[in-house]
Amino acid sequence: MAKHLNIDLLRTFHAVARFQRFNEAAEHVHRSASTVTTQIQKLEDQVGQRLFIRSNQGVELTPYGKKLLGETTEFLKSHDRLLISLMPQRMQGKIRLGVPDTYAPSFIEAFLPGLIADNPLLELEVEARTSGELLNLFMANQLDLTITVSALPLAQGERLGAVQPLWVAAETFSYLPSAPLPITVPVAGCPYRAAALQALKDHGVYHRLLLESPNSSAVEACVRSGVAVGLMEQSRMGQGLKHMTELPPLPAQHLYLLCDTGNALALHLHEQIRHFRV
Repeated sequence: MAKHLNIDLLRTFHAVARFQRFNEAAEHVHRSASTVTTQIQKLEDQVGQRLFIRSNQGVELTPYGKKLLGETTEFLKSHDRLLISLMPQRMQGKIRLGVPDTYAPSFIEAFLPGLIADNPLLELEVEARTSGELLNLFMANQLDLTITVSALPLAQGERLGAVQPLWVAAETFSYLPSAPLPITVPVAGCPYRAAALQALKDHGVYHRLLLESPNSSAVEACVRSGVAVGLMEQSRMGQGLKHMTELPPLPAQHLYLLCDTGNALALHLHEQIRHFRV
């Protein structure tokens, strides 16, 4: 292996891994598709390993490619943070930010006012959706950075910590054991949904879906009204709710902050958002 890895080659490698297509990656790094292909070949020659499996549908990381992606993600971010620290500037321009719908209210109340007040020239666009939708938007280059919850570790991005979903209900909630358990869940795209339904199935819990909604406020209102059991992190429960410990436990999830490290404005915002806690 070469003693030094070229930053430009690594940046192109990360772009191809993100978009899974050479044409889209080439557009992102402002190079031709043939140049991107050549850069990937050079990097593969340097590390002595194939990094992608190519097909008509696009490209997929090899096991070594996944390893290299994970090991160089923080390196690239550290490199770009250093460049930015040497060239301080006021945040100015357009930036697209994604926030999971469940965290949007607290994020907007606790974070946005100060950010906007300190950066009046920042053109901020916020998308509040399910984590699955946000991840897809980021991978399609429709977001510059996003907070997302993932059931599995992500090779790219900064892991902010773990989040533990719980089965919760209103303190007044009760149901007949012989009747199906009424539950409320988010629509597909929320990682909690799949884990919750699978846990109920694995443990043979007789249940029925009372409400599913893309709106987290509607799901939470259904829980607080006392008519169904839902999913929530303990930090968000507040008064009037109880943890339904008799239901099967749910696996912890991963909270990530994904950022386009080639975007200086996104990196500036990344340094502030990474301190936000849900």
